[in-house]
Amino acid sequence: MLRLTVALCVAILSLAIIRLASAAEPTPSARPTNQLIVSPNGPEDGGDFGPKTPSTKTSGLQEALDAAKAQVKDVYIAGGSWTAGKNSPIIYNLSTTLRIPWMQDFRLDSGHCVINYTPKTGDAVVFDSQMSCAYRFGLIVSNSDGAVVRLKPTTAGPDRFKVITSTEFVFNALVGGGGAWPGGNAYNSKLDQARAWVGTCLWLDGSEGSIDANKITVLETVGCATGLLLTGGVTRNTIEETNIHLSRDHIRLGSPDDAKPCDNRIEAFLDCQGIDPSIGARVYSSRNMLTLSARPFPTGPLLVFETSAADNVAIVHSPGTVTDLSPKLTNRVIGLGTPAR
Repeated sequence: MLRLTVALCVAILSLAIIRLASAAEPTPSARPTNQLIVSPNGPEDGGDFGPKTPSTKTSGLQEALDAAKAQVKDVYIAGGSWTAGKNSPIIYNLSTTLRIPWMQDFRLDSGHCVINYTPKTGDAVVFDSQMSCAYRFGLIVSNSDGAVVRLKPTTAGPDRFKVITSTEFVFNALVGGGGAWPGGNAYNSKLDQARAWVGTCLWLDGSEGSIDANKITVLETVGCATGLLLTGGVTRNTIEETNIHLSRDHIRLGSPDDAKPCDNRIEAFLDCQGIDPSIGARVYSSRNMLTLSARPFPTGPLLVFETSAADNVAIVHSPGTVTDLSPKLTNRVIGLGTPAR
């Protein structure tokens, strides 16, 4: 009897300890990751923002970014698996430019949804100054003659700099105003040479502030007049373009009046898919390193060093014409490129 009483007391004491321990544990937060969520039918489907956000022109994306900055939170854009003929892709439409405000120590993640810019002019997505941030997007599609994505620091942040630095950008695909199909319509793979390939898929615009020491990855760049454009103070960036295709000019570093972009490392595969005229890479600036692979261009060169170009190095994996117009003779080509002066 004594043993039974002792055992019962121990059991009661153990249960009391468990209850006290449970009461002392904090209640789990509904948002332990401190994120604002943009969802396909938000806020009606439980997301913080989305296409049902009152008066939105950006499917809730601009409102989410502004709120994240004010509330010191990250952002997640919900995506979803798409099977053609069985369901619909997740699309967030923009009727005006989406502007990413000055951010520091911020992260935006996204499923592989589509951000679709519908106007015929203007830039789809513009990044202001950024420092120590990370961005991952799915597909960004534009019907415009502007940029699909434009990095342009214009605002001085807490460190008093107009700068984009120490930030990683990842894009699954950037689709320009010429569209993603050679014939101009879905599933039309016959090239229309008369089609206008318009817009710039990725523009690093250092005209008002520097873009320095970032890592940028784009898996697909398609359907534009210029695939990758660097202008102004763009330095020390690592840029990987897995496939720039169906474009007229694939890469341009600088311009006849701008030899500033320098010390960048760019790796890219280039494929015009028969567009003529078209060109691989055109370099006006100095001390850049390019690693290029390509399918043949009908009549245009794979690589051109303009008269202002100097001290650039290109590793060329594919046959193609390399033209060096610089009188300094300091540009170097390693690999299969055929020099022509």
